[in-house]
Amino acid sequence: MMMRHILWAAVAATALTACGGDSSDSPAPSPTPTPTPSPSPLPVSGDRIEPLDTALSPSSAQAKSAQAATRHIPAGAPVGRVQLGPLAVVKSAVAPEAKGVAYRIGEGRDVLATAEADGLAALLSWSPTADGGLVAGISFVADGAQAVRLGVLADSIPAGTVLRFYGAETDEVVEMSAAQLAALRLGNEQGGVTGDAARMVWGPDTTGDVSTLEVQLAPGVDPAVLRLAVPRLSHLGATAEQTLTSKTVESIGSSASCHQDVMCRPDLETESRSVAKMLYTSSADGRSYMCTGTLLNDAKGSRTPNFVTATHCVPDQATASSLITYWFFRAAACNSTPQYDQSMTRVTGGSQLLFANASIDTTLLRLYSSPPARVVYAGSYFGAGVQSGLDVVGIHDPMGDLQKYSLGEVTGYALCTSDSCNAADANTGLRYQVTWQLGSTQQGSSGSAIFAQSGNSRYVIGTLWGGNASCSGGGADYYGRFNKAYDAGVKNWIQ
Repeated sequence: MMMRHILWAAVAATALTACGGDSSDSPAPSPTPTPTPSPSPLPVSGDRIEPLDTALSPSSAQAKSAQAATRHIPAGAPVGRVQLGPLAVVKSAVAPEAKGVAYRIGEGRDVLATAEADGLAALLSWSPTADGGLVAGISFVADGAQAVRLGVLADSIPAGTVLRFYGAETDEVVEMSAAQLAALRLGNEQGGVTGDAARMVWGPDTTGDVSTLEVQLAPGVDPAVLRLAVPRLSHLGATAEQTLTSKTVESIGSSASCHQDVMCRPDLETESRSVAKMLYTSSADGRSYMCTGTLLNDAKGSRTPNFVTATHCVPDQATASSLITYWFFRAAACNSTPQYDQSMTRVTGGSQLLFANASIDTTLLRLYSSPPARVVYAGSYFGAGVQSGLDVVGIHDPMGDLQKYSLGEVTGYALCTSDSCNAADANTGLRYQVTWQLGSTQQGSSGSAIFAQSGNSRYVIGTLWGGNASCSGGGADYYGRFNKAYDAGVKNWIQ
């Protein structure tokens, strides 16, 4: 797959199903996409931030394609190997989850052989490099995995050290420098993460069941100074292949039949370019998850990569540090699956947690690496003018699939617990109730935004928690109100 990569440079008490709506796929026929409706618009006011389309105003500050990294271990040099065998039970690929829980696609696996630095050091065989340094590698085999993320405990990393991650022979190589590792650790510590969790770094998702960690030391560095361990990895199941690599006809299209291809709505092109699929991993247990998020503009139009999603997706700094985003993850044209947008770009490097509020279920992140060219920084509306009957559109990655859209309307306000929502008024309700006329949501849609229109622009007004909406019709979804999040603290970062 030609995926470009950017280096880490009125509501009753309603029982709800899995986050992002019901995962059931009903036999009801998929509706034909309708023409753009005449929207029930937002009120005219100054309580908004306008979107910024970087394709209309290119900037040298935008991320540029980095020179491709390469493998440095000499041909024929010994490479250490840790064999984990098959996963006893792969639970995460398709099993429904509880309410307000992200879409789990990977299981954590402890790696006893390299859980301590001495164990990993004993498996490294060093070879000289052309510049006088040393390089060594170790491969981890997770039988049956479609992709793997290595959890690297970076305790003592000498200056000039470079880590490289790669999987199958055709897999791209991703590099991390000692400076980047130090920056991630500092960000964790400043975010309140302590101990080993602060020093844990999650590598990229590498294709296949073999993931290799390559370590290169600068000239004159004694390998004994290096203190590096791999205590855990994340074993990504079949769904990871379907939604992350998208190389075959069978590997795209796992979402339910009522979902609508966003590329069939040219008028949603702007909003589509602000949305990214997310992959992240828990340092506590190595499980990996998918959600959806949206790039947000600030009042200055500074192109600061602020990114909004759900708190049940990313609740803390340790999780934020593991974030990978996938941009332009959509079809090449209307209903062209499996042909996909050739500008698909993976951005690694993690993010800083700026704001998280579980009651509203809104998290604001700042990406450590810049998003690719041609993205849109979405506008947002933080006024109090959202009323029942307001038309909304959601753009999301259900089941990690290529981008889809849903059309609906706000039908009330709610206060939600972990498993139910109750009616509230406009002052006390922290969530919007939304019902759909076209499309729906599923797992993987969590954290995605709903947009409401005013004039020629659409604005983010909420982020998806969950609900019981489904392709079989009926039900509702609940979105954290952006104006409530804005007042609770998001304004400190985007006003």
